[in-house]
Amino acid sequence: MAVSKSRLDASRFFLRLAIGGLAILLGFQAIRHSGFPSTLHAAGYWGMHILEMLCGALIMVGFLMPFASVVLTLIIGFPIVMGWIHGASILGDLHALFLLLVVSATALGGAGQWALGRE
Repeated sequence: MAVSKSRLDASRFFLRLAIGGLAILLGFQAIRHSGFPSTLHAAGYWGMHILEMLCGALIMVGFLMPFASVVLTLIIGFPIVMGWIHGASILGDLHALFLLLVVSATALGGAGQWALGRE
């Protein structure tokens, strides 16, 4: 069954809202629960989560979608891959793995017609 263009654009729009909103909330929650950075390591942690919130906002509005999706995929995927390298099981963190797959699908699907930066 073929999907109409308007239904496909609506699904991309809601997917962008969900992924972007979740990235903003997760980044904000991580910053809120950590203290002000006093070391270079803590400053890098803050910077990574600020970048996560920025990419989430870009995804929500559909601007610079390929860039924001790739950066968000790297931010989410890096801890997963590092865990695998250090002996964690492949399905050890299902929440992060699901998030990685959904962000990758957003990157592949594109922004759609209802976006600021159309393809």
